[in-house]
Amino acid sequence: MQNQISNWAVEDKKHIGSIENGINIDHIPCGNAFYIMKILNLYKSEYQTGIGLNLSSKKIGKKDLIKIENRELSAQEIQAISLFAVGSTLSILKDFKVIKKVILAMPDVVHGIIICPNKRCVSHHHVSQFLAVANRNNLIELKCNYCEKSFLLSDIKEYNL
Repeated sequence: MQNQISNWAVEDKKHIGSIENGINIDHIPCGNAFYIMKILNLYKSEYQTGIGLNLSSKKIGKKDLIKIENRELSAQEIQAISLFAVGSTLSILKDFKVIKKVILAMPDVVHGIIICPNKRCVSHHHVSQFLAVANRNNLIELKCNYCEKSFLLSDIKEYNL
């Protein structure tokens, strides 16, 4: 893992260095960067990656941050990471300038990521489709399309990442 995660210069010990071309995912809820790293397969990636964990944030208190040099995301990847990064900022950079900035929103439907926690659900040992029900007080509730039971994202322990 040491080879995949770069040793970018740390500016005044509070920021990961800038990137020329690529993406920046900022204001990730603290602790969720690991899910995004798995979704984007950053452990085995050839892309230079900078990751900040437990960083101070005026906006949300503590945050995670991911910067990936020379990488673009597909619509499916954006949908998948949005589940773990609701309210985060995705910036696309070219020549050190932000050319597009998007606030990530909860997807309406989550495909291929969550394994239903209901042990009696027909989909329990398989990846299930979930519908996003609500985002109340930063608690994301999801409903299994098969058993129709609702679960808080924080209570879901099995993922297909």
